[in-house]
Amino acid sequence: MAKRPKRSRSADPSLIPLGKRLLSFFLDWAIWGYIAYGAVYFLNYYWYVAHIDWYGRLTLPDWAWPVVVVSTLELALLCRAFGHSLGTRLLGLILAEDGHYSPSWGKRFRYFWASHISIVPLGLGVWASPKRPWHERLSGLQLVRLPEPEVRTTPPPRWYATGWGMMALFLFGLTMALGWHITGVHLKALVSGVGKPVRLWRGLVRPDFSYLIELDPWLNDSIVGALIESVFMALLATVFGVAFAFPLSFLGARNIMATGPIGLLIYGLTRGIFNIFRSIESILWALIFAIWVGWGPFAGTLALFLHTIAALGKLYSEQIEHIDPGPVEAVTATGASRLEVMRYAVIPQIIPPYLAFTLYRWDINVRMATVVALVGGGGIGRLFFYYQNQLDWPKVGAVIVGIALIVWALDYISGRVREKIV
Repeated sequence: MAKRPKRSRSADPSLIPLGKRLLSFFLDWAIWGYIAYGAVYFLNYYWYVAHIDWYGRLTLPDWAWPVVVVSTLELALLCRAFGHSLGTRLLGLILAEDGHYSPSWGKRFRYFWASHISIVPLGLGVWASPKRPWHERLSGLQLVRLPEPEVRTTPPPRWYATGWGMMALFLFGLTMALGWHITGVHLKALVSGVGKPVRLWRGLVRPDFSYLIELDPWLNDSIVGALIESVFMALLATVFGVAFAFPLSFLGARNIMATGPIGLLIYGLTRGIFNIFRSIESILWALIFAIWVGWGPFAGTLALFLHTIAALGKLYSEQIEHIDPGPVEAVTATGASRLEVMRYAVIPQIIPPYLAFTLYRWDINVRMATVVALVGGGGIGRLFFYYQNQLDWPKVGAVIVGIALIVWALDYISGRVREKIV
């Protein structure tokens, strides 16, 4: 009878990797840093603005920063010890005592104080024993993976009645309160100023189509002509963007490029380029190209083209990463080359979603072609912003009607085409 191989300690599923431990800890620390920021923000607001009516700013002295760092660290350790830790919960971890997932308060206190022994000497207690740090050995508690529901002997409490659930609700409330104040929400102004845009609404609901076909002498363009210009800007940007995004998407797919160090490097660079170029809004690209090639639809087309490559490249590469591996394995088993595997196993799976993404991107580009005119990108947006600056609201209304009709028509057409190909 063959001897059963000894199970190594490193393969024990109950052991939590060091990286996961550290990540959960820094998440908790960052959460308390965020809470400290919220406290300082509201202290500034209510002390200076509400009470003193002076728009100053409370600044912390140099000695207070170490106090904040140490305080947030202590609060993070308390949360981890007493079950309010979102860091451990988000990573699927929990404190346990010999298989029991509700340790006693005494053990939790011991875990909290013992954590200082591991962390204060520059984390020596963690680095020296990453699989079972010193504070876990001293307290008798251990950070383990969350049990499966059927393993529990008693039904779990409602999430909002747990420590981490209360912490999550508190963070949500803090975030909403910060958002309310930072964005300057003022419901009284919303109600009291309801009559101010009456002139605007009167103009918009009575659109002036004087220059629907006839050229505006100041702009030397008409609404129909500018709409056609915008549609073709979006079309050219989409077609040429697809021509570049299609081959680049294979370089940005991990399952295709993860064949060695060079492949992983190419994958990382390609994904990085996609993310960087996609994060820069089209209006900024339009400003760059307007300075480069001059104001007009060409600059707008180049801006949409560059953003389309990045956006579609990311969508395409993610679609490749989620293909069914069965056909790939079957074609590879026949001895086919790498290009043949792409041709007969990968491409047939991605063509329908690629076409759907492309049509959707054209729809987006038509909308974006309006905005890039703000910095000289041409198209229907040029008329829109000109009439807006002149406060000629009836003509603005006519432009909006034209844009709405074009967007509706393209959305209807692309939707019907997507139904046929998906």
